[in-house]
Amino acid sequence: MDVMEFLIIVTVGVVIVAVAFLFPDREVRGRHAAAEQAGEPAVESVAAPTTLEGALVAQLLASEITSGQYRAAVARIAERDDERNPLKFG
Repeated sequence: MDVMEFLIIVTVGVVIVAVAFLFPDREVRGRHAAAEQAGEPAVESVAAPTTLEGALVAQLLASEITSGQYRAAVARIAERDDERNPLKFG
């Protein structure tokens, strides 16, 4: 097998993988179709954050807080964690 055949095989493989990622998931399409038939909006369930950091990230992504507010809150969390659980060397 020469280099040209190898590149063709690799290119075909990359195209197949790319096309597979472009098609929506059948399960998701089925839920959307069932919701449309029932007259309900199709809503994807999103897991609620389980940590304070996760809640802050969710607020940041939803534009409920600014990046400055996020950084200040994370800094306060780090300070509180350092007071509660100081790192000991030696």
